[in-house]
Amino acid sequence: MLFSAAVLRTYRRRLTNLSSRNRSLLLSSLPADQFVDLHEADFRLNKASFELIAALIARKANVPVCAITDPRDERSNTLSKRLRRLQRTDAFIEAERGTEDLYVGWPFVRGRFNDGTPVHGPLLFFPVHLATEGNQWRLVRRGDENALINQSMLLAYGYFNGIKLPDEWLSPDLDSFDKDPLVFRTQLYEWLKASPLAINFNPDTFTDTLLPFDRQSAKSLLELDGIGELKLIPEAVLGIFPQAGSFLVPDYDELLSEPTPGSLLPEDGEPEPPQSSSLIVDEGRRVAGPALLPLPIDASQETAVEAVRLGQSVVVQGPPGTGKSQLIANLMADAAARGQRVLLVCQKRAALDVVHQRLTDVGMAPFVALVHDFQNDRQALYAQLAEQIDAIDTYRSQSRSLDAVLLEREFDTESRRIDGLVRELQAFKTALFDTSVCGLSAKELYLTSTPQTEADAPDLSTVYRHFQFGTLTDFRDRLTNYLAYRQQLGHEHPFTDRVSFARFTGADIASLRLLITDAATYLPTFVQRAGTLLGDPAPGTLLNWTELTNRYVPQRATLDALAQTVADPLVWSVLSRVAAGSLPDSPTNTLADDLAALAAIEARGLLLGLVPNGMGERLRQGIEARQSLVKWLFYKDKAFLNDVSQANGLGTSLADLQTLESRWVNRQSWEARAQETGQQFAGTSWSGTPDSSRQPEQTKQRLGTLQQTVARAEAVWQTIRSTFPELERVIAQQPSGGSFGQVLSGLRLLLDEVHLSQSRWQTYLTSSQLTALAANPTGQANALQTALRTDADNLIEMDRLRDTFTTPERTVADQVRSVAAFDNALRLAWIDHLEQLYPELRSVSSLKMAQQETALQHSIQRQQQLTRAILLLKLREQTYRDLVINRLNNVVSFRELRHQVTKKRNVWPIRQVMSQYADEVFRLLPCWMASPESVSALFPMQRGLFDLVIFDEASQCFAENGLPALLRGKQVVVAGDSKQLRPSDLYRARIEDDATNAETTDEAVALEVESLLDLTAQYLPQVSLMGHYRSRSLDLIAFSNEHFYNDTLTLLPDFAEANRREPGIRYLHVPGQWQPTDRTNPIEAQAVLSLVNQLQTELPGRSIGVVTFNFQQQQLIQELWQEQGEPMPTAVRFVKNIENVQGDECDVIIFSVGYAPDERGRLSAQFGSLNAGGGENRLNVAITRARERIYIITSLLPAQLNVDATANDGPKLLKQYLHYALDVSEGRFRPHPKRVVGLQTGAGTLLKDKLAQSHPNWRPELPFADLTVRGNEPVIYEGLVLTDDDQYFQQTIKEAHAYRPFALQNRHWPYRRFWSRDVWRQA
Repeated sequence: MLFSAAVLRTYRRRLTNLSSRNRSLLLSSLPADQFVDLHEADFRLNKASFELIAALIARKANVPVCAITDPRDERSNTLSKRLRRLQRTDAFIEAERGTEDLYVGWPFVRGRFNDGTPVHGPLLFFPVHLATEGNQWRLVRRGDENALINQSMLLAYGYFNGIKLPDEWLSPDLDSFDKDPLVFRTQLYEWLKASPLAINFNPDTFTDTLLPFDRQSAKSLLELDGIGELKLIPEAVLGIFPQAGSFLVPDYDELLSEPTPGSLLPEDGEPEPPQSSSLIVDEGRRVAGPALLPLPIDASQETAVEAVRLGQSVVVQGPPGTGKSQLIANLMADAAARGQRVLLVCQKRAALDVVHQRLTDVGMAPFVALVHDFQNDRQALYAQLAEQIDAIDTYRSQSRSLDAVLLEREFDTESRRIDGLVRELQAFKTALFDTSVCGLSAKELYLTSTPQTEADAPDLSTVYRHFQFGTLTDFRDRLTNYLAYRQQLGHEHPFTDRVSFARFTGADIASLRLLITDAATYLPTFVQRAGTLLGDPAPGTLLNWTELTNRYVPQRATLDALAQTVADPLVWSVLSRVAAGSLPDSPTNTLADDLAALAAIEARGLLLGLVPNGMGERLRQGIEARQSLVKWLFYKDKAFLNDVSQANGLGTSLADLQTLESRWVNRQSWEARAQETGQQFAGTSWSGTPDSSRQPEQTKQRLGTLQQTVARAEAVWQTIRSTFPELERVIAQQPSGGSFGQVLSGLRLLLDEVHLSQSRWQTYLTSSQLTALAANPTGQANALQTALRTDADNLIEMDRLRDTFTTPERTVADQVRSVAAFDNALRLAWIDHLEQLYPELRSVSSLKMAQQETALQHSIQRQQQLTRAILLLKLREQTYRDLVINRLNNVVSFRELRHQVTKKRNVWPIRQVMSQYADEVFRLLPCWMASPESVSALFPMQRGLFDLVIFDEASQCFAENGLPALLRGKQVVVAGDSKQLRPSDLYRARIEDDATNAETTDEAVALEVESLLDLTAQYLPQVSLMGHYRSRSLDLIAFSNEHFYNDTLTLLPDFAEANRREPGIRYLHVPGQWQPTDRTNPIEAQAVLSLVNQLQTELPGRSIGVVTFNFQQQQLIQELWQEQGEPMPTAVRFVKNIENVQGDECDVIIFSVGYAPDERGRLSAQFGSLNAGGGENRLNVAITRARERIYIITSLLPAQLNVDATANDGPKLLKQYLHYALDVSEGRFRPHPKRVVGLQTGAGTLLKDKLAQSHPNWRPELPFADLTVRGNEPVIYEGLVLTDDDQYFQQTIKEAHAYRPFALQNRHWPYRRFWSRDVWRQA
């Protein structure tokens, strides 16, 4: 964010505050609780009042002022009373801010600057404390500095006189001045004389007297002195003179002198060097590796840590008790462990102390510098630096004694395991709530569906992808209407199966009526004729209309082919034999077997050629003759044998002749088998006896022809059996293929006629309707005609609606019986899809989820155990890393620094040490804590001096006070609460500027906002903390949570505490009266004292805080304790009013409302600061301070308050809170569950609703759980029920699976976790 030069100048002017409201410049009166004229101590202890100044100059440790009580001296008692009030103010400021602003101012500068501005203020300040010793009030010297120059006076002198004072004159070394009063004044005179300051050193200043403080208004001062005349007056005032703010001004001078480029031009047109200043937000400062967080952390705090580690500068909104200090301590530890410089800035001392204590608890105290007052804390800081330097050798030995490698290795292992488990659990959570796939999350699908159990449940597995839940409404509406028509018509309606009526007109309906009559007439005729042709003894028994139209009509061409094939006599011969059973149903296979046998015979060899009669005998005789050489020589049939042998490729040897004889036998066998086969299949069509004149090749050709014929016949047979089985019996009745062909032709003509009629009828009637008409012509025709008369319009509208469906929609409409069935089936289909897409959804139904959760919890706990050791190891390592060693092997690093912080004289200011040795100091002390003013006093205005600047309680810090500290950081975290107190001056003056003159919107914003929190919230991302840890019972925080934080805070009380019926708020009504003169209620004040005494007995060991609604009542209560002559009980930690109680907390808070009817019974609606704008924030702060109990002591009942007409919300909320407190006190408080945020809350979409329906004692009651298990008296709660509903949806993975279980276990809450998928499966 960028701040223009105009904004910076305005901020500087506000801080410089050279107006008449700055009492360091113009002290015109002495308010009793802030100032005391030291001249009033003149001779109170038999010494002149100047002796007080002399003692301070002499640097005496303490200086008596007056008696605490003196029965002989009323003036002494009056002075004592004023000193006590001043002491109380001083203690309050120190407790609040950590700064000590009590000084003795002397001498006073009075007169007018060159521009006429009046001045009447101290030149020097002596820092002191007020203390009592015995019966005396004493001034106790504070710090190691004797006197300070009034910085505001010097700044005003330079500003109003138009000169620039050199730096050496702004910080004179007054410690070198003598202790003798006269010498001291002489040295002061010489210093003034040599300085650029034109101040007249009045001779009266050299007299050892003090003048009474001269109360002069600014107007009277203008009349007393001339312009430019300034003189010293020997007046001395003990009082509150805040000085820290003056150290902020040089920061703005430095910022305004920076040559930042810009486009703004001054009036004369010359470039103006200081154009703007920006808060650096380095987005590149991303941190790798796991965070080192030594303290427990919750999810919202972890979110802030992650943002910071990503390099972001952020605003952290931290409502009361949400662990801002814990977060800040973790951030500081993590950054310091990484070698970064960290600065925590806060104006509240208590806030710094709390963070410091947290870091001390984890062992970091040696590495943390806490500076409340840069003047008084110097000695302690230097001692700490010296101790750190001396401890370096010890640190090195400690680091060597640790197995650092194994320690870090185990830490890294656990960190990686945590990251892996978080990724897996995040994948489950993402899958559970992802709506991008189908329009609904898996969780909602589980909760709004029931697993399929019905056998006839619709199956949408092929069409579900076409239905997205986000666009389903239109189809569901149409489906609802469509199913209504279907239900109206019924499943038995004659037109259930029909052609679409969507485009029917009246003429179509008339045509349909005629067709119904026509069909009813001709359908039976067609069936009867077909039966006659098929030889059906009772037409209709063998073939009905459906078979006729479905099987016969489509096969009309087949009938033609059959008729043509059976005309072949040989085919008919085979077919008839198959139909008669003479041949098997598969004759082709049988013939193939026979042919195979013939082939086997042929393989043995066949005699070739023509075979004459007597062939066998002639072969026998020849063989016999061949056996005798003589016979063979004279054998006369030798020529025949020679011819036959040559024809068969043989000779006439005995062996060849024997082979011829064997082949002759084979041929005879082969011809006989071939004849048998032919007659078996062809019957009389095959020749009666083997023909010896026919060659085997000719027979084989005939067998081949027969094989083809058998195949044709078998094809005909198979077609008839499969398509026209009724024709089987007809074949046996026909004498020839020709007559059977005539039957087929007649059937073919009939089917043509049926086809034409069917085509005409099916214009309006479906096949099923025609079948029904054929079966019952009269009855079905009447039913159809009647249905047309009654339902024609419904049929038309229903079909028109159906025409709007897409193909997948029609599939659904035809399957489902109801929209509910469709919804459930669709959900189940998408569940199956999602579980295939995201298998991790099933983990809750196995051991896997519990195993992952247990592993995550164990790793987080182990990582936490390791963190502290590693943190301290890294901090120690930084102190001795890169040490410089000289030739003698001695450490040179830190030598000069140690000298400066251990010397006793001429001790350097902290700022000088930081300027010279910043790097070494930060290695020893990487963490710093200070107020904004101390930061400016301690550190040079150097950009990026700190890696991380954290600002706490920023809502109470003026923007101009905090900005210089922030600009010293490379990255900033601004923590606060916009619902708590706004900035307050705490006795400091502030100039208000008009933002209407701003040139840009950014300038206007910067000038309009009051607090640093509001300023930075305009530019930086914000993170809110939501876990509340302060209050021990819900009733203590519920009002604030509802009215200020929109119920975002989460408190988890202890199980036993929640089961106790003791109210956290007690309403104590007393008969008090309002005293308008001093704005107090004495009866209430006395009741506070009595209650404190009572609580010390009833609640021993509890801390108590008292809060009043105005300053006067606070003072009264404190004075009552003092009047009792006893110190305030140690149990009472503070008595404050609602203006300054922010940041405090106690076990018990007692409120004294104070406001009441006066003695005349009148009650004014004036409630002090509550009536002002933002007054409700003061109430919020006050009512959130208690840890255990609140007591409201009031003289009012809520009904008495008439606040409707008040302009602001403060009084209205006060009345509401009193009503609330009274209800709590009287036992009427009831906790309420958290509002559902982030999830749809339709019927059945929350698991806790389903569980509550089935378990009457499970109720949505406590805000930190989905359901509360109610018990029987006296136990109110038995346990908690956690689900995967809205709270799980909003929680981070670590919070849901680790942090919340840890918290429940630590607070002893029994609990059970339920997952939507498990409940769905058990349905």
